[in-house]
Amino acid sequence: MARPLRIQFNGAFYHVINRGLESREIFKQPKDYNYFLGLLSHIYEKYGVIVYAYCLMSNHYHLYLQTPQGNLSKAMRQLDGNFTQKFNKRYSRVGPLFQGRYKAVLVDQDSYSLEVTKYIHLNPVKAKIVKKPEEYQYSSYPSYIGKTKPEDFLNTNFILSQNHKSKKKAIKEFKAFTLQTEEEEWKPENDTFKGLILGDGDFVTQIQEEYLQGRENFEIPNLKAVQKTLSFQEITDKINKLKVNEKLKTKLVVYALNKYSPFTQREIGERLNNLHYSAVSQIIIRLQKKITTDKNVAKIINNLDKLCKMSKI
Repeated sequence: MARPLRIQFNGAFYHVINRGLESREIFKQPKDYNYFLGLLSHIYEKYGVIVYAYCLMSNHYHLYLQTPQGNLSKAMRQLDGNFTQKFNKRYSRVGPLFQGRYKAVLVDQDSYSLEVTKYIHLNPVKAKIVKKPEEYQYSSYPSYIGKTKPEDFLNTNFILSQNHKSKKKAIKEFKAFTLQTEEEEWKPENDTFKGLILGDGDFVTQIQEEYLQGRENFEIPNLKAVQKTLSFQEITDKINKLKVNEKLKTKLVVYALNKYSPFTQREIGERLNNLHYSAVSQIIIRLQKKITTDKNVAKIINNLDKLCKMSKI
């Protein structure tokens, strides 16, 4: 199995997720949760990893963390490896505990820290385990609102300071933001480029230029797909070469921008008459379905893919 691409550098922020094998429980008792939190303290002391938000669910966990020393792989090897050893010993089992290697999405902390933190803290509410996030014991939310004392590895000041200079007002605004119900629920995948980078087009381009260009790793099949992307103008120029009507042309632009550009679905919508990102997502889904039922559309998409891939070489 090819190893997932890891983009590591000093000061990087990540949304890290891992799930139990076959969605099995990884936390059975309070002492399992507490041992995991103890390991977070350990990687904070040994590797300097700072956690800004966490939520431990019965069969998976979410972390929003920063690696000042650019050592995510080493820290996560300790975290998942030590937890698996302890779990296996405690419950007399052998073999892997997690479904695979952890997923780590690089995050533009200036634009998405609040959104990621909110998403993590609302996990128990969405799962209908609790009605309010402060009722869930194994998340960082109670520490954010002053209900519990933050662990040594948890930094709440960075996120709270984005709401207000006054800590009291910051907590109030943070709580209001977290509990605010939105007409369209935000999902990280809507704004994540190639499943690897959560940020706008400028952030993606910066990461590509600074950390991916010229990098070689033959274990990673998707590295080339991330290294070079196409601009909005390049994509529209290629679609103009295809003989299609205006209605289909717009759908093709959405499809190609999503697949070959660094733009998020939110940014794509803004460029196309301010479409909502959910509408962008629906266009992509419907077009992909039509490929399987309409030979003419499938042929057009195939030609478009060839034009775009040639430009990436």
